[in-house]
Amino acid sequence: MANLTRRLGLEETQILCVDDFRGWPGFRDRFRDMALVNGDVLLLYQFMQNVVSSDLTGSILPVPFSTGSALEKLCEWGVTADLVEIDAGHDFNSAWADINRGVRILRPGGVLFGHDYFTAADNRGVRRAVNLFAEINRLKVRTDGQHWVIESVNVI
Repeated sequence: MANLTRRLGLEETQILCVDDFRGWPGFRDRFRDMALVNGDVLLLYQFMQNVVSSDLTGSILPVPFSTGSALEKLCEWGVTADLVEIDAGHDFNSAWADINRGVRILRPGGVLFGHDYFTAADNRGVRRAVNLFAEINRLKVRTDGQHWVIESVNVI
């Protein structure tokens, strides 16, 4: 994302990466070989190293908190964005909460997008939350691979 903004000449773009950097339920089952240090998989440190080695420290700021608490604070502080990505848990409640928090920091006419639209959860998870949000707010959902996109969002 940071490389794309550079290629587009958007050098002033600030990317906030909100993630608790601890993985997800089942993470340890899938990545058994990853070493723990004091019970932590050190994903934040790996992320930061990737940012530094890519020379993107001026564009990318890690925000190591849960999506819910970070988005609440960003909204409270008056932080706004033109583009918000939601990559929530695959269940309906997580996706619904993050979409409704994320849209609160989105500038009018902004773009809300996310991942995991097509999963084994079918219409019980992310897709259901996205479609319901769009339906309630009379917005259109566009898909691109696993991603969903809602453009020109003007929801308060």
